Amino acid sequence: MQTEVVSNLSYVNGDLDEFISYMNQHHISQRRGAMIATVNPEIGYAVMKDHAYHQVVSSADYVLPDGVGVVLMSRMTQSPLKSRIAGFDVFMSMLDLANKQSKRIFLYGAKKEVLEAVKQRIDTEYPNVVLAGSCDGYQADKRFVAKQIARSKPDMVFVALGYPNQENFIYEYRHLFPQAVCIGLGGSFDVFSGTVKRAPRWMIKTNTEWLYRLIVNPWRWKRMLNIPKYAFAVLKESKGKKRYYPEQVKDQTKQL
Repeated sequence: MQTEVVSNLSYVNGDLDEFISYMNQHHISQRRGAMIATVNPEIGYAVMKDHAYHQVVSSADYVLPDGVGVVLMSRMTQSPLKSRIAGFDVFMSMLDLANKQSKRIFLYGAKKEVLEAVKQRIDTEYPNVVLAGSCDGYQADKRFVAKQIARSKPDMVFVALGYPNQENFIYEYRHLFPQAVCIGLGGSFDVFSGTVKRAPRWMIKTNTEWLYRLIVNPWRWKRMLNIPKYAFAVLKESKGKKRYYPEQVKDQTKQL
């Protein structure tokens, strides 16, 4: 796939359909593993602040611009990306492929009740998907979970732990299940289960999904401040004034 570099990360430069078609042809249908990182402005800013986290995210086979802010900054720094590729949409598309090809999947993350709702919906709407295993996001022993995933021999692993936990987990343990396509999905299980509603389609199309989240969850306003911080940092970096920030990333439970 074509890529463009924005703030020292190489992003997939395409749209959802192009990406899914490529993944199916080169990975899923051939059982070739891959790590997919979904990066929005909040995660992009966290990557800029932490060398170790940058190493983790940049090691992904595919970094997706999961946020209109990333796309906007790419165009302001002469590295234009075609479009946003939302992690939730990739999740849905991969489930469609798994259903058509009777693929094995593993679900890791979210609360127990949310995970159960996700499993029930998959069982109803994607009857040919083989649920190889699952684990909620509150299992303290991550190596135990990784071994559980390895034993299940999945084709796809969906990790919804929030950043940076989900990327760190895939980075550390993907060698145990090298045939699987692994992706970090933030709060996608909450949306898929119906626990959290996604923005109306018109807001998604007009790139104002972030505003819907702020209206529904006003407590997010502090996290929303990372969007202008990210924009300022990217512009500053593009002018060669500063490259990284010294702070360490705090664990988060959901993506924007």
